[in-house]
Amino acid sequence: MTRRRLAALGGGITLALFLAAPAHAASRPPYAAACRAAPTLIAARLPAALPPTPLPVVLGGARTAVVARVAAVLYQGPRPAVPHRPPNFVGPIPPSRCQVVRLAVSRTLEGTPTSTIVVVKPTAPYLLAVSRRVQPGTFLLDDATPYPTILGNYGPSSYSPGDVAAALGSG
Repeated sequence: MTRRRLAALGGGITLALFLAAPAHAASRPPYAAACRAAPTLIAARLPAALPPTPLPVVLGGARTAVVARVAAVLYQGPRPAVPHRPPNFVGPIPPSRCQVVRLAVSRTLEGTPTSTIVVVKPTAPYLLAVSRRVQPGTFLLDDATPYPTILGNYGPSSYSPGDVAAALGSG
């Protein structure tokens, strides 16, 4: 075979492999972009850890409230830089990485009920892990698109479903 025929054959094989790839292989969900767009919860100059955001404040920005379990961690962002601290330093909890997780909803307290939802956990001082059990608190979510963001400094564990239901019923 001549060089031209080999080059044409190689190009044809490459094109055939490209066209044979599944449609979803070329397009990935924009999880990294969703993490970059999410707010960052960092207390850089406070002498101690941030307390949980009061429930009435968080409910003001929440559009959805669900009791759920983490079904899958779809994306974990890079670890944020942690400043050097002297031994026995007392201060704010360093933030952990951003995550995009799929929640399996067991109960909807506010918003449109769905069985699963993909959400962004912003850079904050906690991490979510896959679990077979429902989280002990309520996920309060904003209306960001394409993925809602979890609200509150420490995630769902700060807000019990009973307290959230009572606050939603009185408000």
